[in-house]
Amino acid sequence: MTATSSTAKAATIYLGFGSNIWKQQVKNRCHTSEYLGIARLPGYRWFIAAQGGANIIQGSDDDEVWGLAYSLQPEDEAALDVLERMPVHFTKEIVQVQLWDQEADDNPADPAQAPRIVAAIVYISHERTAVGEPRKEYVIRMNHAIADALSSGIPRAYIENVLRKWIPAGDGESGKTVG
Repeated sequence: MTATSSTAKAATIYLGFGSNIWKQQVKNRCHTSEYLGIARLPGYRWFIAAQGGANIIQGSDDDEVWGLAYSLQPEDEAALDVLERMPVHFTKEIVQVQLWDQEADDNPADPAQAPRIVAAIVYISHERTAVGEPRKEYVIRMNHAIADALSSGIPRAYIENVLRKWIPAGDGESGKTVG
């Protein structure tokens, strides 16, 4: 008789809200990750921190952060902890998000449908709250992320009113469109 391990850790749902909206970047960093759908975190505000990358902070009831949800195996969660320089630069927190699953036919998720509420991890810096300008390399990655956000079903109004407020179209220098 063989016993199964009851200590095996289940997959974690991760909300990527910055350059980790870019599916290929997440796949390169977290090899076993699986894209689940689009997610909304109510009551938080997205911005570019003085260090040049995205961060979120608690905001008003009207604020919201959209991103892509991924399923992470423990080894990928550990790799992401290192990439996010946890706990020095970011802390990992569990939040409740609204998740719209990707359609079975690979069509974008539909935020007009009812979401499911799930616990997800996010990486937040409570110290890096001064606003700044995005690093040039971050603009390139964010433009890939924005392309994936649009094709995945994140509302265009969020992209135009929040992400594009901070991230110019193009590569950050020449004005060439990326993604």
